[in-house]
Amino acid sequence: MLWVIARRESLTLFQTGLLWLLLAACALILGWVFLTVLDPFVGVDSDRLETLSINALNLRLVRELFGAASVLVLLIAPLLASRLLSSEWRDGRYALLAAAPLRPLDILLGKWLALALVLLALCALPGCLCLALALLGAPVDLGLCLSATLGLWLLGLLFAAVGLFAASLSAQPGAATVIAYGLLILLSVINRTDTAGMQALELFDWLSWGQHLFWFLIGAVRLSDLGYFVLLSAGFLALAERRLANRPYQ
Repeated sequence: MLWVIARRESLTLFQTGLLWLLLAACALILGWVFLTVLDPFVGVDSDRLETLSINALNLRLVRELFGAASVLVLLIAPLLASRLLSSEWRDGRYALLAAAPLRPLDILLGKWLALALVLLALCALPGCLCLALALLGAPVDLGLCLSATLGLWLLGLLFAAVGLFAASLSAQPGAATVIAYGLLILLSVINRTDTAGMQALELFDWLSWGQHLFWFLIGAVRLSDLGYFVLLSAGFLALAERRLANRPYQ
């Protein structure tokens, strides 16, 4: 039943014009960033590029391209989450879904998996640009691009969990989106405080998603960073599940 819900919700998203409009806008933005990164390397002969600029090309390409994609994911994930959950609360459709022999956790995980599939399409865009460049004969480090794609998708899963938690707090999609943006901005800048003690700073550094995405962007897949995304995603999903379980269906 979990996969049935995920399939239904993902098809619902892919059948709406909003998602395709967002994907098209993301493709245009990432394409512009991609061309901007490549511009300084145009016209450099292959021998000089091989000896001086291969590492610089790969690191800058991944940093700029996937960094821009992470901002796009931050903007899009709460919008899609509020569409899947808050809109159902507002329109009364969630009451029909909750009347079925399903646990709130099943409904929530189904929607989260649907968001995971949709965000995978977005996270694959920068990787496809890198692959296209590699097929044209450029010295692109595909392993580095794969690591960055994995980190970006895990980040998208975390943002989707935060978006669903925010959507469980309000039946108004606009309010839920604002709450999600507030939480995500907090997780973005929480490590930039200068007034806390050393132990608090270490905790704030750990809570900041940018500190963990960085390692994926340099090709290092660490268990600690994987654990961060898994733990925080599970935590926000657990909070959303408690909210759904304690909320009336009306």
